[in-house]
Amino acid sequence: MIVLTLSLITLLNLFLQSSILPYLSIFGVVPNTALLIIISIGLYKGRIYGGIMGLIIGIIQDILFSPVLGINSFIYFFIGYVVGLTQNKLSKDNILIPILFSILGTVFYNFAYYVFMFFLSHDIPFLYFLKDVLTIEIIYNIVLCIPIYKIFSKIFVVPKIRFGNR
Repeated sequence: MIVLTLSLITLLNLFLQSSILPYLSIFGVVPNTALLIIISIGLYKGRIYGGIMGLIIGIIQDILFSPVLGINSFIYFFIGYVVGLTQNKLSKDNILIPILFSILGTVFYNFAYYVFMFFLSHDIPFLYFLKDVLTIEIIYNIVLCIPIYKIFSKIFVVPKIRFGNR
């Protein structure tokens, strides 16, 4: 059941990122919903699911959107695995946790992607990247991480049944 759910989430995200989100860009920057989904899966399901989903979503994005194969899959795998390490250590009820991870994940993803592209001789102007792309994407991801995290809380949290007057 979990594999089917994660597969449907991956396909829905692929559809959104390739068809709808480019029309919602701000100054040419679109939100990274794949990163937010990987962070949510890592927080709720742990390092194994976070890493595997990061790897799968990253491979799909590399094949479809990236000029170089393997960069997104490596970065997403690393983020999903590291976020998944905190699965039982942080409260899932605190909304600041996904906001913090979305900020850190966006910064890490963009800097790692920039470094990989720099060493692969793909020239990206650093000031443009830092000023325009990173700041807008951080704001965009913060706004979107809350509803995505709430959706995942409905999908992955099993309600507890209590009897009595507590």
